[in-house]
Amino acid sequence: MSTAGTAKVGVIFKSYEPMSAIQAYAKQTEDSNLLGGFWIAEAYHWFRQYGHEARGCMATLAAAAMATKKIPIGLGITSPYMRHPTTQAAEMVAIDELSGGRFIMGLGAGKVGTEYLEIDQKKFTPVKVHKESLDIIRGVMSGEAFKYDGELFRCDMPAVDRKGRGLRTDIPVYIGATGPFMQKLGGRDFDGLLLPGLTSPGFTRYARENMGKGFEQADRQMPADFPVGGVILAACSEDGDKARNATRPYTATYVINKLRNIKNNIILSSSGLPDEAWKPFIAAIEAGTDDDVTHLVNDDMMRAFTVISGTPDDCLVLLQQLVDAGMNLPLMEVVGDSEEDNLESIRLLGEKVVPRLKPAAV
Repeated sequence: MSTAGTAKVGVIFKSYEPMSAIQAYAKQTEDSNLLGGFWIAEAYHWFRQYGHEARGCMATLAAAAMATKKIPIGLGITSPYMRHPTTQAAEMVAIDELSGGRFIMGLGAGKVGTEYLEIDQKKFTPVKVHKESLDIIRGVMSGEAFKYDGELFRCDMPAVDRKGRGLRTDIPVYIGATGPFMQKLGGRDFDGLLLPGLTSPGFTRYARENMGKGFEQADRQMPADFPVGGVILAACSEDGDKARNATRPYTATYVINKLRNIKNNIILSSSGLPDEAWKPFIAAIEAGTDDDVTHLVNDDMMRAFTVISGTPDDCLVLLQQLVDAGMNLPLMEVVGDSEEDNLESIRLLGEKVVPRLKPAAV
């Protein structure tokens, strides 16, 4: 399978950032010529335990769309368990129209956001729910009349002349996929694949292999530039230690989330780190002290997870590893101690890192 191609690097923030900061980050992303675009990941109230307050992802995307003119505006991700697909589609229409046809939709299970829902996720599995959601969303976007009677979702949709109204009929939908079945579904049916936080080169290769099987199952030809993205923690500074210290607590949060909520060992094992590395984190979860584990994250652990932090030269080396593994849409989840630090990271990534990236090898 070819992984050749030039990566388009984007920026992603969770929707717990202040709206004014979101607009500043989006504008800086465009000014820095980061062609992967500006993305929002839906934040849930689970993040209050870390002092953050969630904001609506669609309203946050609207703010980003209004602060930019050219780059893609992406949602990476929201959960189809949270809203009916017809509601998702209506939001998509609004954001795409507001952005002038620049919107990319991302759907994913959103484990920490769905824990309060009274839906049997063992019965309504993520693959089933995402496929039904995609079918309905694409039906709505087509503008044609249709009826849908799925196991979880139903709708009876009248027709409307979307083209005549100047609306797109083919808004791309990407899938956020952690497990192999969802990654195969991405290859079978979706327009792009988004990988989770702490994605390493090893996990990228693992996901691409599963995605390729999905393409084969559907007798579908995979385009050379099929989008494979990932949420990658990032902080770039001329002071490398400052940047690494900025990403350290967020790395710890992601490790805890993988162990307690996601429960996908491949993400951890594909980093190349031994099982012993997670024992202190598991002990902290059992002791109820998992909100204080930053000290357990060392520089080697962050490098294993390809956390893009350090000087521009450091960041280039790490980012190139992901690109060479087949990630052509790295989304930099920029984290810093202040809005100014985040703007500086975006600027340095655009000026001193991304222009020096090489295309992935075949």
